[in-house]
Amino acid sequence: MDIFQRSDLSAGMILRRHWHEHMQLYVILSGNAFLECGKYRFQATAGDIAVINSNELHYLQSLSDDLNLYVIRVDLPFLFSSQVDLCQTKFLVPLSQNYITFRNLIHNDRQVFECVSDIIKEYYSRDLGYELAVKSSIYRLLVLLLRGHVEKILSPKEFSARISNLRRFDSVLQYISNHYAEKISVSDLAKNANITVYYFCRIFKQITGKTMTNYLNEFRLEKSTDFLKKNDLNITEIARQCGFDSVNYYSRLFHRYYHVSPTKFRETCFYNHNL
Repeated sequence: MDIFQRSDLSAGMILRRHWHEHMQLYVILSGNAFLECGKYRFQATAGDIAVINSNELHYLQSLSDDLNLYVIRVDLPFLFSSQVDLCQTKFLVPLSQNYITFRNLIHNDRQVFECVSDIIKEYYSRDLGYELAVKSSIYRLLVLLLRGHVEKILSPKEFSARISNLRRFDSVLQYISNHYAEKISVSDLAKNANITVYYFCRIFKQITGKTMTNYLNEFRLEKSTDFLKKNDLNITEIARQCGFDSVNYYSRLFHRYYHVSPTKFRETCFYNHNL
């Protein structure tokens, strides 16, 4: 397992969409963040804990300059023992294989927050026996999550389909990342995934929670924020660089997504930078 702190994400900064095989927690100490985990979208604030299930596509955007959080990464097989027992077969193996998934937002749960705080404290103290303390607290955390925050229990067939779709769509998401400034059609992406357009649209919505058009527009908008922060292109040029044919359409979408105009967003970024 690994724990580290992030306090470098000012308002508007993004942790790009990705997925991984380990379980991950975001422990929000201060500030506000917007998260997407699969199809679930929510805001997290101080005292909240976001649970990222293994093999779950996720994304984070800072909503404040004072965002401060701990990231806890747990590779569940490290809890396994050499002597297989009922606890391992009944709980740990299904959890590590992602047959059991937890709700993504944990809000106002004192027991979970105190347990996670103990894990962080022991991890950084490095006092004698801290490894045992951390491991025992993770067992305790899993009990609390199992008792109060289970979202779904997947069958082996459902899990296999989920992993297969994630791996198949890896190349699709990478294609969008590399070619977002170009014209991209659903048929092009379906061909990339080697499936029909109908099946592509259905699976894409299952994985991302969005239609391909909405996902592509939001990805382009996110890219445009990087250009706005650099301040070396005008708004029309930025819209074109990010794949938007019309600056008016770009500006309307930007305001709908960020609740501010591109120009105002740029002014705010430079004001905060110069404080």
